[in-house]
Amino acid sequence: MPVSRVRNACAAILLLIVVGVPRAVAQGTGVVSPVDLAYDDIDRLRELGLLRTGVAGQRPYSRGEFARLVHAALDAMAMRSRNGGSGSEVAASANAIIARLADRFLADADRPTSWPAVHLVDDAVLQFTSTDAVRRGFAGSNASALEATIDPLARPRVGRPAARGESMTLDLSQRIEFASWLSAQASERLEQRWSRNSAVSARDGELLAASVRARYRNVALSLGRQQIAWGQTRGDGLFFSSDAPALDLIKLSSDRPFVMPGVLRVLGPAQATLIVGEMGPSRVRSHSKLLAYKASVQPSPSLELGASFMNHYGGSGGRSSSLGNRVIDFLPFIDIFRTHNYYDTTRTLDVDSDKLLGVDARVRFARLGGLTLTGELLNDDFDVHRIPTLFTWDGAQTFAAVLPSIAGSTVSVRLSAKHTGIRTYAHGSLSNGIATRGRLLGDELGPDAKAFGATLRWEPSGSLRIGVEGRRATYSKATYATELRGNYFVIRRIGEASNEQRDRAVVSLIADVASGTSLVARIGGERIGNFDFIGGRRRDYAADVALRFAR
Repeated sequence: MPVSRVRNACAAILLLIVVGVPRAVAQGTGVVSPVDLAYDDIDRLRELGLLRTGVAGQRPYSRGEFARLVHAALDAMAMRSRNGGSGSEVAASANAIIARLADRFLADADRPTSWPAVHLVDDAVLQFTSTDAVRRGFAGSNASALEATIDPLARPRVGRPAARGESMTLDLSQRIEFASWLSAQASERLEQRWSRNSAVSARDGELLAASVRARYRNVALSLGRQQIAWGQTRGDGLFFSSDAPALDLIKLSSDRPFVMPGVLRVLGPAQATLIVGEMGPSRVRSHSKLLAYKASVQPSPSLELGASFMNHYGGSGGRSSSLGNRVIDFLPFIDIFRTHNYYDTTRTLDVDSDKLLGVDARVRFARLGGLTLTGELLNDDFDVHRIPTLFTWDGAQTFAAVLPSIAGSTVSVRLSAKHTGIRTYAHGSLSNGIATRGRLLGDELGPDAKAFGATLRWEPSGSLRIGVEGRRATYSKATYATELRGNYFVIRRIGEASNEQRDRAVVSLIADVASGTSLVARIGGERIGNFDFIGGRRRDYAADVALRFAR
């Protein structure tokens, strides 16, 4: 059955049950959206050394996993208190974060269980947005056909991007815990627009996500439309960014980290995820498929390592292939060493697919004030002949350094750098790219670009967080020629490249106004040189303010 039909069936079942089942209280296996503010709190506790457990690079977490992490942070703070280290300004901020998370994720766990548990409003966000930024497509001979657009200044959101002008949105989420092992969730958006584009409708409604999740011991199966994030921190993630669009999928994963048997125990706690998804309608290769899997390990509490694989294949008009070739295509440690046949029609042609292979890491240095370094490397359409160009044409890399406390204060700083090669997310035959419903699943920087940024964050109190961000990004538009040398392709640039330069500054604020309720505001400006590679300059702004409720 197609994933889209599974999603629609899940949404219908959820609606019927919401209408017909009385409210109860309990906590089971439901997940927390990767864009939830609770992940910022978890990241902060991890940077401060209060979480020595839990995998950062695979999200979303279940509510049960959040409860486990909160208990771990409580134990860590109790130990620090016994050792006389809980009186600092940073410790007071950490206590406030833990209290906020405990109030949300431990309350249900401590109440008597009653099934089913129905939350008609699990989350709610009322947001006003105003922007004059213009979304544009990708450039360059390799990327121009990508069916996605970007607006680096906008706050990425699930579903359709905000229209140029003003808009008011109401996002609502529901959750049903049928039992401790079975849950269903859905979220929708209602939107009123005052767009500067007369072709854009004034009102809109959209199903953002709908999924069912079942768990047996530590194995969880999800079906429907769900967000996935494989970034080490917010703003990262080359395969699935921390705010990637929701994907129609079937997912098999571990609910929480586990220890492998035998000699593999030395690798420490591990996490694994396998995804089969559908990319939806598109101009070419409509309803193409996606297979992705990732494994992460923690050899020590201060070190996390991950390896990811993604295969984009199929869709309308794609060539058929044997089952054996398809299976081998899903196993990169075999496929990358094969001799591929692309043109000799007298023999079986290879599988028509785009394969992405990558690794990521996170390491924390307690003796250097908790300095945390993260990085990720991705290679698109990988084979052994392209290793020399892994850090140039054919690869993409991200790097970030976080100092969680400057001189013992609640001020932290994050530095980041990104580079994407000309192949990233782009493919000759599957030209719709690694995108669904108009957005890239990976980093929205897109192919053939680089960016450098810094973020300063201040927490003057446990209920107030202020951030200031600056970033410079360079996007390239160049023409490339592809040549077949032996059994592999070589790409070379023809002529000079034209660059678009974007400099942005963003100020954000999060203030807790009541238990589970926050006011979130953000305002940013961007100066663009050579906008859309046609010359001239632009100055854009984006501002939004939201009232967020989360159970």
